[in-house]
Amino acid sequence: MKQNCATPDTTRNSTSRSSTTWQRCCRGGVPVLLALAMLLPGAPAARAGSLADVFSSGQLAGLEMEPIGPALANSLATTYPVASASSSVTYVYNPALESFERRTQVLGPIIGERAETIGKGQLNIGFSQSWVDISTVNGDNMGDLVNQASVGGRVVSFPVPGGVTLADGRFSNFLPVLVHANIDVEANIGTPSITYGVTPDLDLNLSLPIMTTYLGVKVTEDVPDPRLPEFALNPGDPNEQQLARSDSARATGFGDLLLRGKYVVHRGEPFDVATLLGVSFPSGKQDDFHGTGTYRLQPSLILSRVIAERFEPLLNLGVDINADNVDRSAFRWAIGGTGRVIGPLTAAALFLGRNEFNAQSDKIAAPFFFQIERNDIYDFSFGLRLLFAESGVVSANAIVPLNRDGLRADVIPTLQVEYAFSAPW
Repeated sequence: MKQNCATPDTTRNSTSRSSTTWQRCCRGGVPVLLALAMLLPGAPAARAGSLADVFSSGQLAGLEMEPIGPALANSLATTYPVASASSSVTYVYNPALESFERRTQVLGPIIGERAETIGKGQLNIGFSQSWVDISTVNGDNMGDLVNQASVGGRVVSFPVPGGVTLADGRFSNFLPVLVHANIDVEANIGTPSITYGVTPDLDLNLSLPIMTTYLGVKVTEDVPDPRLPEFALNPGDPNEQQLARSDSARATGFGDLLLRGKYVVHRGEPFDVATLLGVSFPSGKQDDFHGTGTYRLQPSLILSRVIAERFEPLLNLGVDINADNVDRSAFRWAIGGTGRVIGPLTAAALFLGRNEFNAQSDKIAAPFFFQIERNDIYDFSFGLRLLFAESGVVSANAIVPLNRDGLRADVIPTLQVEYAFSAPW
């Protein structure tokens, strides 16, 4: 259904007048924000087959928000916390003894990587749980998005069959609409992972998120749009309406499988150096916001160094390469460190960055609420790790945004437990 933005009918009323705003709004049409059926009390509801289908379901059909689905999927799949592939407990080479010794004084980072490997024949099994609740888009509150009064100089409206006489006597065959949209996007992400020391210098890590995602959309509309007083109706006109519609869906499934390999290329002064290569497989369903739908390569350079057995600064530099569309890749970095607080307690603090090469999803043709842009995302991560049972570690972490680019959560909490031991073979 297309918007019908007709020129005022001056033959119906000799007092009809036009203004600059009226003329600007009537230069052609754009897709209607809400289908006319959505405005009828008896409109049937359609059950969504996936989360993305919520935007095009019977109650929300015509909202023109379908392009938001891929953006939400990419946001959740590329920005939710991924636990470090580095084991908290490592076995470090002691040249005096010519052997590897277990090191637990400074535990590894929760988010981000350090250069040390776990040690040949050692296993680390972990599980992390994160909660993501998208709250803003480009700084705007997702709980109260307001449509643009006009897009590209064309009023956002729907046609009125048979037309309507406005309060000032003019005749119109359409009315503008004011829409408030509440988009609730949540994800509970449980990620089991396993790290194995293939050699003293090579670790392999496998992680597979298990995700439960929720999308709820509530829409309220005022007809006509009070922001455009030139479209005011006569008192009691039945075309003046205040309506509400909503739909929601929940889905559970696997996210994108992540395989990472880390190799130490240098140990010693001035810092340890390792390279890491991650491969993300599109095992998550994109329409349920569980994955990106693309293969991704994640090469990284890792620098770290344990100082005085109490502090370990680290620097990560990497690229998240979209194998299907390199233009939608991103540069990623992390800088910070971990430090022993007291006894078995270690603190970790990092600054995280993601600088996108271009927009991660296609631009919205008619951006009624917001547009998809290229983003620079900066976060701060802080957490505590507690050693137990000699080689077990329990952790709590929070990631908070330092800017408001893109789709963001106010805070992403993560809990993690892991345990390192020698492989039985």
